[in-house]
Amino acid sequence: MKEMYEKSLQMIKKLNIKDKQEYNRLLNNYLLLNSESLKYISQTRSFQKIIKLSKEVA
Repeated sequence: MKEMYEKSLQMIKKLNIKDKQEYNRLLNNYLLLNSESLKYISQTRSFQKIIKLSKEVA
């Protein structure tokens, strides 16, 4: 699960995702966690905080 979380954050960073709707459109094309799973693992309800976390991922 941690690998999927990191992959999802890397894709947010790589594709320069700006909001939750844009991220949700990618779920069909890539094997990523859905936005609710990302929120749960990150322990936040804000997708903007997840975007900030993705910028810190290598």
